[in-house]
Amino acid sequence: MARGKPKKKLALPPGSVASGKRTGDPVSLLPSSSSSEERICWRFTHLDREGPWGLAPLDHERVQALIADMVKFENQTINELFHQGEWPGKCHDVAELPNKRALERLTAIGLPDMTKIWKLRIGGPGRLWGFLVGNVFHIIWWDPGHEVWPSKKKHT
Repeated sequence: MARGKPKKKLALPPGSVASGKRTGDPVSLLPSSSSSEERICWRFTHLDREGPWGLAPLDHERVQALIADMVKFENQTINELFHQGEWPGKCHDVAELPNKRALERLTAIGLPDMTKIWKLRIGGPGRLWGFLVGNVFHIIWWDPGHEVWPSKKKHT
């Protein structure tokens, strides 16, 4: 039987954790949470950190602006974002991606079997690309130059 130093017990601060705070169901405490399952939310787990459309090249101001734009989308439902035509979001078949480098990147990051890819237009040419599962947008790329799926129209 190994003997070592006895573990110290941490002292708890006086009073309960909830003293003076409202506690309970987050749905009743967070604004708009009752409809959260209908509104878009974000995951960064599959972000392509090594590819040409990652976030690493962005400066602090551009990251802050991108996040601010994403926050604006959080007020909208998936239906409002993706089922109203092409603005602000649209779904594409992965097999039809015109940029072969994008297809190669999907394989490189372990997502070669995905069949649909979704985009959200941010600003003029900027696009946020990812996969939609329910109301969760799994971000893959930030494409500020509209390179993943180049437009045939000018200035888009």
